[in-house]
Amino acid sequence: MGLCKPANCNLSKNNIYGILPYIAPEILGGQNYTKAADIYSFGINMYELISGLPPYYDLSHDNYLAIKICQGLRPRFNIKVPQLIVQLIKRCLDANQLNRPTAIEVINILRKWQYKESDNETVELQKQIKETEKINNNSRVHIKPSTSLGISYKSHSGAIYTKSLQINISQLNINENGK
Repeated sequence: MGLCKPANCNLSKNNIYGILPYIAPEILGGQNYTKAADIYSFGINMYELISGLPPYYDLSHDNYLAIKICQGLRPRFNIKVPQLIVQLIKRCLDANQLNRPTAIEVINILRKWQYKESDNETVELQKQIKETEKINNNSRVHIKPSTSLGISYKSHSGAIYTKSLQINISQLNINENGK
């Protein structure tokens, strides 16, 4: 989730190693890795799973993108998505790590949805899923299937998902407020 680096790679305090779209903004701003940063990465994974698109596939993965992420840029859905799911993803991607849910909180929400407990929220989610499926099926903008299992899209030539980048955060000039 943006955290792996070769074992023999010793980085200075000003360097980050990872897959840029999955790295939490506070990490890009020079703070230490926390569990909240993993929740941010999980939110990006949820976006990718639901949308069928890698995050920021249409943008170059460079210092400019890192700055934009710190300033609040987040991936946008290409389809209609149930609001309860969007709300959970937005909480995971909150710029303030203290506002993100904990892993236990996320697990409890997902379990509740999985086991279709008959509370108001789960009933509402089921209603939203039916509505969004209807909207997506009737949409004039259809997702064009590719020859693989995913959807067809054109990545920016500078979008990099297959190797970790080493980012020097001192070059980003980001203050604590992401500006």
